[in-house]
Amino acid sequence: MPKHIWILPFVMLSLIMGIIGGWLRLGWAQFNITEAAFHHGIIMTGSFMGALISMERAVVMKNKSWFLIPILAILALPLNLFVFTQIAIISLVLSSAGLTFLMYIQSMKVKEASHYVITLGAFCWAVGNALLLKSDFIPMVVPWWIAFLLFTIVGERLELSRFLPVKKIYVILLYVLIAGVFASFFIPFHFGGSRITGILISLIALWLLRFDMARISVKKKGEYRYIGLGLIVGFMWLLVHALIMIFLEKHSLYYDVWVHSFFLGFAFSMIWAHAPIIFPAVVKVKRLIYHPGLYIPWLFFQLTLIGRVWASFVGNIELRQFLGVANGWIILLMFLSMALSYFWNKSRDFKAFN
Repeated sequence: MPKHIWILPFVMLSLIMGIIGGWLRLGWAQFNITEAAFHHGIIMTGSFMGALISMERAVVMKNKSWFLIPILAILALPLNLFVFTQIAIISLVLSSAGLTFLMYIQSMKVKEASHYVITLGAFCWAVGNALLLKSDFIPMVVPWWIAFLLFTIVGERLELSRFLPVKKIYVILLYVLIAGVFASFFIPFHFGGSRITGILISLIALWLLRFDMARISVKKKGEYRYIGLGLIVGFMWLLVHALIMIFLEKHSLYYDVWVHSFFLGFAFSMIWAHAPIIFPAVVKVKRLIYHPGLYIPWLFFQLTLIGRVWASFVGNIELRQFLGVANGWIILLMFLSMALSYFWNKSRDFKAFN
């Protein structure tokens, strides 16, 4: 195992604290860690997802000092929990600036347009963190965090799908849509900025559903079908997120369904789908983490999330809390299932070798 593997438990601890914070915000106080609730979004976006993406990108660099980037993102977790909030945000600003610089270097080496999209995503994370440091106002920052994950994931999909026979005009169209989303952040809310963003994101979702290699993978068997299905469901969640932006702005629980349709529906669906590709690369092993049993927690994750979003839409607060709490437990179960799948495959390899 590589030396940087010790970072992963702290990434998972950030996830656990983020989930506990989410439970508290739903009103379920079995684990009463107040600061986890107060900094729920910062922990999930920065100390978990930011650290995970930074670690994935640092792995390919020869100089291991690049691992300081995910370490800075993780460091924000204890700083937030022990009420050193300003220092925690500074740590995230440094981490996101480091990721932007790292992606810039990789873009200069590879010179692929997809890498520029990922670099733009890292830049959006840095902008969001800088705005948070200045304003301490999460709702203003969330669109920049969404752009961070959206551009990173779309860039990675372009990177993995670059050999598909997609006409150049359609690829150019996607880059125009990405640029449009970025530009739409500068349109004021009262001029319909969020609706314009929603329309552009819906078009990106439709593009992915039509042209991404997931449509090919889902027709295959085993691991490839699992990845393809996960990607397609994630793209559908992105479309739902966009439709919420377009049509539900005045709903009383708009913020809840807007945020969680993206960060849980889209982003976590992408994590589940990419895990068989990314995890072996990060820990530098050749064994797969796929097992057919992964479909069970994956399905329950999707069902509880659909139920939670629906409960928010109809205003059923009790059902929203129940399904939100269940969704958090299933996220942890999903990661446990992936770990068990890895060790199961490892034991099978060992028996086959002997």
